[in-house]
Amino acid sequence: MSDNEHQQPPPGRPAGRRKGITRRQFLDGVAISGAGLAFAAASPGMTGAEAATLARRSASGALPSGYYPPRSTGITGEPDAVIQRVIQVDGLPQPTDVHSAVGGPGIKRPSKNVKETYDCVIVGAGVSGLAAAKYYRDRFGASSTILLLDPLADFGGHAHRNEFHVEDATNGADVMMLRNGGAVNFDSPNTWGSTSGAQLDVPPSQAALDLINYLGVDLKAFPSTQGPGLPSSYGLTNRLLFPKEDWGADTVQRTRFEPNTAAGWTAYVARLPYSQAAKDAIVRIQTDTTTDWIAAKHGPGMTPAQRLHLLTTISYTGWLTDYLGAPAEAVVEYQRGSHGLLGAGAQCTSAADNYMLGRPGFSAANLLPDPEEVANTGFPGLGRTPQMDNQTGTDLPGRAWPDGNASPARMLVSRLIPASFPDGTPDQENVVTARCDYSQLDRPGQPVRLRLNSFVYQVKPAERRGDLAKVEYEDTVTGAASFVHATHVVMACWNRVTAQVVKGLGTQQVADLCYARKVPLIYGRASLNNWRAFADARVSNISPRGNSLFWDSISLTVGSRFGSVYGPTPNTPSQPAVLNFQVVATGHTTTPQLGAYEVGRQKLLGMSLADLESSLYDMIGRVVNTQGGDFDPERDIDELMVNRWNYGYAHELTSLWDPSLYGAYADQPQRRGKAPFRNVAIANADSQGFAYFHSAVQEGYRAVNDLPA
Repeated sequence: MSDNEHQQPPPGRPAGRRKGITRRQFLDGVAISGAGLAFAAASPGMTGAEAATLARRSASGALPSGYYPPRSTGITGEPDAVIQRVIQVDGLPQPTDVHSAVGGPGIKRPSKNVKETYDCVIVGAGVSGLAAAKYYRDRFGASSTILLLDPLADFGGHAHRNEFHVEDATNGADVMMLRNGGAVNFDSPNTWGSTSGAQLDVPPSQAALDLINYLGVDLKAFPSTQGPGLPSSYGLTNRLLFPKEDWGADTVQRTRFEPNTAAGWTAYVARLPYSQAAKDAIVRIQTDTTTDWIAAKHGPGMTPAQRLHLLTTISYTGWLTDYLGAPAEAVVEYQRGSHGLLGAGAQCTSAADNYMLGRPGFSAANLLPDPEEVANTGFPGLGRTPQMDNQTGTDLPGRAWPDGNASPARMLVSRLIPASFPDGTPDQENVVTARCDYSQLDRPGQPVRLRLNSFVYQVKPAERRGDLAKVEYEDTVTGAASFVHATHVVMACWNRVTAQVVKGLGTQQVADLCYARKVPLIYGRASLNNWRAFADARVSNISPRGNSLFWDSISLTVGSRFGSVYGPTPNTPSQPAVLNFQVVATGHTTTPQLGAYEVGRQKLLGMSLADLESSLYDMIGRVVNTQGGDFDPERDIDELMVNRWNYGYAHELTSLWDPSLYGAYADQPQRRGKAPFRNVAIANADSQGFAYFHSAVQEGYRAVNDLPA
């Protein structure tokens, strides 16, 4: 694995340009250890002497007063120290053996008894683990003692907060800009309490709705997010980049602005470097409303249900090529379109799921059933996200905070550990600016404690009723190994880690827990001192075509607002902005879907921070600097936060590769795998095969109720 975190600046960049910590063993002239570097990375402004002192004190478990991971720069999300330990437990990526339950060599080392015993230890302080802590207190009493252990530098798991502070050169003001470093929003809360699943047999749960009510979140009276945004007067537009690696020469074009008609699409593709056959196919995919492509291939007589079933058996690529006659070159136009919702490209996702999500190529002439009706009645082989996207329910609207689901995670922590938010319990609006004191998270005497940078590598469940479980963990900063005891354990981490860490699980349960793999992805953010280069080039968004470039998209965020407490952030080119750069790291031609994830994970393991920066600046330069702008990362970027999730979102079953999606939910591997074992219960979104806030909460609630009394 490359040494990715907090790299030296690339050649030519002044060493002081980044506020992140480099891999040097000296900070402000003081020689410090890796532990000191780790504390400094999460504590902006810390001197070398302070970092060295705090590293020596870190064995106590208390975090330093200046520790604040939302301001960490460089590689954030899942740092190398965590990735290395996951590989020890679960092994390296295996694209050709995706369901392997063998795992890695494990972590075998003596641990020190810190002489702590809890009513419950929760492994994982993401949304599912935090919800489990709340529901454990509800079931077993508010005086219950709980320890949450998490390997990451921050709580919330994928619900990670990025907080930038940049000086506005026009007036000298400090500008705070927030972005999500992972989980984005509350998606489709109108369906949260509904029965779901391909067979409508995933039991309904009110847990997530109860939780947001407990937090005081009112989705109908939510703070306004209507900021001034990007002024239209600057004329910025979205651009497509057709790279020379795929087309022989770089071509930059605006995204389609022509009418949504056959003539408009013909004019649009005429600007693009596709072959004429590919251009004709794109126009056909987008505008044909008279051809029944299914009947053309299979003959008339198929019912709408039979037609939809057919689509569950073929990929979106197969639909476009084998039914609509598109050459492979034309599929490039649609290859990455399912990355955001389904975590994989056109070759891995079913035509049925793409139809349900409104992707092009499925006109009414194909006599397919109505998506809303299908979602409400269920259909064997249907993916859960496409179902949720179409399902009717209550009138609750989807909502998002500026820092994504980090805000509700912060609200949960403030109620579990009140001392961590010294200015009072935040509400749904002021949570975005509420001050969190991380040094209060793990104080003796509190009923709930949260211990970060703690990788659990072995859980020994109770042998007999009344015995205690033993939980061993390694400090990812100091390397120290410790253990605690607990009456109950909730595994709110990843299923594959649970399979290898919890000792004594049966062979079938281990296989079920190891069935799936996580979606690898990066949410990258950078604070810009100004965005004059983008304004001069009139570029607001960059999307590549082809498979050679790494990033899926690059975009600007300016003029943001949240209620009366945040923003509006500046929105003129001479003022600060946030640059977003994102990718679902996947094999563009690899199947099955889990294999594509593993190829993407291999990519991430092979890329250093310098590699990621270089690919970003190259893509920007090819567009912005050829369209009249002058982007200089040394001058224009103040801070960089690369939220790397090698082990990202939960895998959602797909009909192409997961045959259990045609059967009962009870027979699906993730459902079987989450059965409790002795005094250990299993939570997290993996347990539902559904990577959303509400599913994580529901699984935390269910796991607590799976525990023995």
